[in-house]
Amino acid sequence: MIEVQIKTPAPPDCQLSIVRRVLDEAVVKVEKMSTFNEELRSLIDLKARNIEKILSELPATCVFSPVAKDEVKILFKGHTCHVALTILKSGCLISSAVLEKDNVTWNIICDEDSFIKLSRELEKEGVEFEIIYKGRFGEKDKVTLREEEILKIALEKGYFDFPKKIKLEELASQLNIAPSTLSEILRRGQKKVLERYFSGS
Repeated sequence: MIEVQIKTPAPPDCQLSIVRRVLDEAVVKVEKMSTFNEELRSLIDLKARNIEKILSELPATCVFSPVAKDEVKILFKGHTCHVALTILKSGCLISSAVLEKDNVTWNIICDEDSFIKLSRELEKEGVEFEIIYKGRFGEKDKVTLREEEILKIALEKGYFDFPKKIKLEELASQLNIAPSTLSEILRRGQKKVLERYFSGS
């Protein structure tokens, strides 16, 4: 099993274009995508200050559920996107997708044969694509056990709270490591978590 990240131009036929129009004012991530009767269903996480205005412009086929004052989950039912359909019909899973104005970054899980089939299908349809990452599943930006343990302890002890409930030196003392070592582990772990979050995978 492999994990692949590809970037394609934003498909002109994709009905998620209504969401792309608000990208300057919002953070949009496609969290899940599946097919139903040759049409797509997509679960989108949208964060914005003017959510009510954005929701008023959505088609009637959308169902939404508020998560917070500035965040909502949107289910797009029965929409089209030939690139997403090609990915799914090739036997690949779309774990997430990040929408940009002109591009979409697709995070895909598949086997080698399905990826070869996908590459051929995209080329046959004239879809330009760039392979950003390809590797064994679960290895991309993987947080190590040590990083995960320390991040969890730091979170539980209130290191990330504002104001902090514990200082770096005090946390380092409790973990019996040097403050400089702790700082490096925290930075490295946070970077991986943030990169994974913002890539949508």
